Amino acid sequence: MSELFHPNLILTKLVIITFIELLIFICIILLKSSYKEKIKIIVPIKFDITILSISLTILLSLLVLLLNFIIFQYSELTFLIFNAAIISILYIEMGIVLSRNFFTKFFDDQLPKEIIYFIGFILMINAGYFTIMFILRIIKANSLI
Repeated sequence: MSELFHPNLILTKLVIITFIELLIFICIILLKSSYKEKIKIIVPIKFDITILSISLTILLSLLVLLLNFIIFQYSELTFLIFNAAIISILYIEMGIVLSRNFFTKFFDDQLPKEIIYFIGFILMINAGYFTIMFILRIIKANSLI
């Protein structure tokens, strides 16, 4: 497994991966604030676009960056599993939000709730898979270009 991970530009790669996870988290916050819901899985609080939520988001991203760096120093496979878990949790949260609000209105209440949740879950798990594959490509890269 260590032949997959090139040690070139490791700090830059970790910052890019953390930035991708931060973008997903910001998308969840924006979805939640537009639908006026609380975040259920990650942190059960209501995020509004305020200084507190922005500072908590920055603090969370710095914490994830530190954890990514520590875990990568320990083991590359553990690093991949940790990031896959974070991305899966984020996309499951996004799937729940979209199933409750967007897909219910999109299908005009013609499908049962279970099928709507299933559609949201499948779409977000696919998005998580492609994000994880993109992160794996970033880790394998020899250079920035």
